[in-house]
Amino acid sequence: MIYSTQHNKNTNEDPKTSVVFENLMLLPDIVFWDILKASAFNKGILPEDAGLMADDFAFWPKWNPNSRYDTGNSNYVEPDVFFRFANIDVIIEAKYSDNRGQYREEWEREFKAYLNEFESDKKKVVLLAVGGNPSFEREPDLKVGRHKCPIVKYSWISLLNAVLDFEKEELSDAGTDFQSSMKRLVRNVESSFQNIGIHKDNKKVKLQGLSNLYTLGKVFRYAIARETDLYTLSCYREDVNSSHYGFQFEVKPKDGRRKSIWLSIALWINEQEVICVEARNVDNWAKKLCKQIEEGKKFSSKYANKPEEECNCYYFYAKDKFYQEFNEAETFDAQVDLVSKLIDDVCLYYLK
Repeated sequence: MIYSTQHNKNTNEDPKTSVVFENLMLLPDIVFWDILKASAFNKGILPEDAGLMADDFAFWPKWNPNSRYDTGNSNYVEPDVFFRFANIDVIIEAKYSDNRGQYREEWEREFKAYLNEFESDKKKVVLLAVGGNPSFEREPDLKVGRHKCPIVKYSWISLLNAVLDFEKEELSDAGTDFQSSMKRLVRNVESSFQNIGIHKDNKKVKLQGLSNLYTLGKVFRYAIARETDLYTLSCYREDVNSSHYGFQFEVKPKDGRRKSIWLSIALWINEQEVICVEARNVDNWAKKLCKQIEEGKKFSSKYANKPEEECNCYYFYAKDKFYQEFNEAETFDAQVDLVSKLIDDVCLYYLK
């Protein structure tokens, strides 16, 4: 955490920001940029080629708050990180939590302060909102006069997953000096995530006594980032706190006859661990599905207790049978398959 130490930034998200990005930026420029593109939830906003990164990057720069554009601040505006590539400037605003803390007013202040410093350069600029996003829907661009700045959203774990994917796809065989040194760099990046509590884990997940919710998050992510012959599943919002790990996701039918629906899957840890699936009641279908589950006519009946209804949403809480089979699954992939089958049972009922 070189830069957070230099700037006396030793609380909240600052050490997290420092240790992750000071290691990511050591990767070759094209690799660093590819990881930023691959881990973004708003695909397609970032350009294919950012060009070389300039040496005048900055952690916690202090920008002019009110020369041409008034930010409302009196002393300075301080984004977390600023990178300058040949083809684009990058402002990074990071938050400690993965599901709360980002807000548009702060982004607007940072964009105005950026223009106070660099408007004459006439470069494209983008703001990366890392962590702290209550949803991953695309935000409207920031606009100041004729200038605009797109917002790209990330979770901390999406960054780690992109690093892991790069290692798996590009560095599986370290057959050259370049690959060997790259592998060491990537391992250093992975260690930086490990040090802030975000772990890579494709081993079986043990529910009992689960101490780090990110380990279960990978199972959920694999189970909902899928495409079948009938529909596509895609993550909409990741929700994380000390007692809960969940995803809301879209189910998009391919035939166009039915509209998309939203489902949620989550693990709640209170007095006992509980996995639940939430279905919003569109055209009364969820209520009918509940009856099928209660009558023992669905695959879900094997794993779900009697569904509960609240505010037009239905919650399916897992039975002990689900936990038994989840824990007894021989591999990580088998655990993903079990969760996927539970989700597919709900999706297929909606599409029938």
